[in-house]
Amino acid sequence: MAEGFVKTENGNINISDEVIARIGAISAREVEGITGLGISLGWGDFIGKKIPAKGVKVDRDDNATVVEVHVTVKFGVKINEVAYKLQETVKNAIEEFAGLENVTVNVYVDGLETDAKKDEEEKND
Repeated sequence: MAEGFVKTENGNINISDEVIARIGAISAREVEGITGLGISLGWGDFIGKKIPAKGVKVDRDDNATVVEVHVTVKFGVKINEVAYKLQETVKNAIEEFAGLENVTVNVYVDGLETDAKKDEEEKND
């Protein structure tokens, strides 16, 4: 599957890594406690270019699909529980929608988002 092709009786099907990353990004945003995806990845950030699956990287070989998801979590959540839920959600979505097997999801918690209004109030006290 290194080429990403699935052979069928009618021909080949190829699901690009970008589509798989997009599935991962959409499903990751549905997990409660996740406030954002991605870290600064390059020039696209500077010119304001939207990257649909920012923060999600896909690496495939013949036997497996490895998905890296970089996230920011909400302050006050149990990070390990949210990360585990994120792994399950992304893995299940990719397996279901793309028909892939042997999917591994690695989660990188790169940021912590606090309540900005509360932070400002504490600053002013």
